[in-house]
Amino acid sequence: MALDQHIDAIEAWAGVPLAHQYRALLASHGGQFVGDLVRFYTADEIIERNDCYEVQLYCPGYLAIGDDSGGRAVVISLQLSSSPVFIVDHGSMTPEDFYLVAESLPSWVSEGCPL
Repeated sequence: MALDQHIDAIEAWAGVPLAHQYRALLASHGGQFVGDLVRFYTADEIIERNDCYEVQLYCPGYLAIGDDSGGRAVVISLQLSSSPVFIVDHGSMTPEDFYLVAESLPSWVSEGCPL
């Protein structure tokens, strides 16, 4: 399946269009490590990973877009076009447990995804 088809499937699953900044990240960094630890999920992994971690149940309105290779998810809001980036433990996927790592996804990526 082509990237655009995967994005269409993610948007249908999430019920909202994906932010342009996140679409660009999928095209350029999906499946890759940025920095030493952060891996961004590929477009074909997004739905499976979010279902596995029950993101829609425990933190509706958010999307897990990657992980830190150590049991924590990288999460952004689906409601904001320039979303802050959060880290949260896979075992505690609630907004109350989010830890802010950056004010915007593009700036965080350009800095090498420091944790």
